[in-house]
Amino acid sequence: MTDIESFRCKLVTYDEIVKWTGDVAKQIRACDCKPTVVIGLTRGGWVPARLMCDILGVKKLYAVKTEHWGVTANPDGKALLTQELNASIEDEEVLLVDDITDTGESMTIATAHLLKMRPKGLKTATLLHITRSRMEPDFHSVKVPEDKWTWFIFPWNVNEDLRTLLPKTLYEAKSVSEIKKAFREQFHITVPEDVVRITLKDLLAAGTVKRAGRKWART
Repeated sequence: MTDIESFRCKLVTYDEIVKWTGDVAKQIRACDCKPTVVIGLTRGGWVPARLMCDILGVKKLYAVKTEHWGVTANPDGKALLTQELNASIEDEEVLLVDDITDTGESMTIATAHLLKMRPKGLKTATLLHITRSRMEPDFHSVKVPEDKWTWFIFPWNVNEDLRTLLPKTLYEAKSVSEIKKAFREQFHITVPEDVVRITLKDLLAAGTVKRAGRKWART
């Protein structure tokens, strides 16, 4: 029988995003830091970066992008800078924002890139920080111990992550209700039936799963 893949996941809500961003902003204000530029490490850092601009009153919002040589919940995926900054930050107080530091590779690569552009100062911030990360941001809201490692499913990538996770439940053919149960047992998340059905339709269109009566299986 195929090994059943299982690990902790968490469906993050927008209310949590707002709270965590507010926590980080309070820390920044408490240290008397006054960023003049906020840079979102996309894709995950884009929404928190925009919220941070609103809270701190920063008008200059830019982006850099890294991509991982991996997929959902692959903790060993390697990061690569794929979009450099296309604006000047010389003599600016810069705040680099991401959603989470997991391996820390993305933040490390982006920081090295930005420092070459001679900012006056550079601080880093994430909503979540997993302690096994190779770097710790200057500011973060929630610290996750390494032994409590969790794959956080953010609102801006929930469909993408579910399309990756759902086939892992189909080590044998299952109905929609059985898939919902598998999500709970394997990944500790409760996924509404309508979301399961939408995800199945997306995977069917992509040729990732097939349907036989009321059951679904991997192709």
